[in-house]
Amino acid sequence: MIPHDILTLYTAKAIEYLVAIAFIACFIPFWRFAMSAKAQPAEATVKARVPRRTQWVEWFQVSPEVAYHPGHAWARAERPGLVTVGMDDFAQKLVGPIAEVSLPHVGARVSQGEPAWSVRADGQSVSMLSPIDGVVAAVNPNIVSSPDLVNRDPYGDGWLVRVHAPKAEATLKGLLQPRLARRWIEEATNDLRRLMAPELGLALQDGGVPVDGIAHAIDPSDWRRVARTFLLT
Repeated sequence: MIPHDILTLYTAKAIEYLVAIAFIACFIPFWRFAMSAKAQPAEATVKARVPRRTQWVEWFQVSPEVAYHPGHAWARAERPGLVTVGMDDFAQKLVGPIAEVSLPHVGARVSQGEPAWSVRADGQSVSMLSPIDGVVAAVNPNIVSSPDLVNRDPYGDGWLVRVHAPKAEATLKGLLQPRLARRWIEEATNDLRRLMAPELGLALQDGGVPVDGIAHAIDPSDWRRVARTFLLT
């Protein structure tokens, strides 16, 4: 073997080693990514869209990106067959500062118009109705440790559950869309006004907004009854 052939052989081997090292260097990050994605259900890793700027209707905010159930829960399609669900701004202001949210477990079936979760405030619990039929695919893990997220961001980080809903498209069309929801919230606000004591109504006309529990402000001794009236439970 002549020296030229020896040099060519060593060069070829060196290139092979470099290619192998490069392959390993690229494969390790890919393998870690694949394993981490496999470890979590796809539904739990879906990043909810950040809602556009909400619109004020009377004392309450309405999101243009969700559909509303008459029990003041909302639903938003994340992708075909997967829907994120939460409680609207009217509901969280009606109940007041939330101390605890009891959510259904993953795999539980929820039915539209039936109790699906409950919120606890001021030592009392109030149930809320599901806006959609399906099976719970994920729950918001942050709600357990920070239930006040529902008060601070009801249409964003304060979402409650994600639901596998095969008939989601048809169901969402049957809910209140943003334009109708605005009129619906106006009517609900008028109903609240009729329940308020004269002194509370005057305070609100002067610019006051009851954001820390409207139901409690109306009837401190039995605010849960007021809340259940509007939440349809």
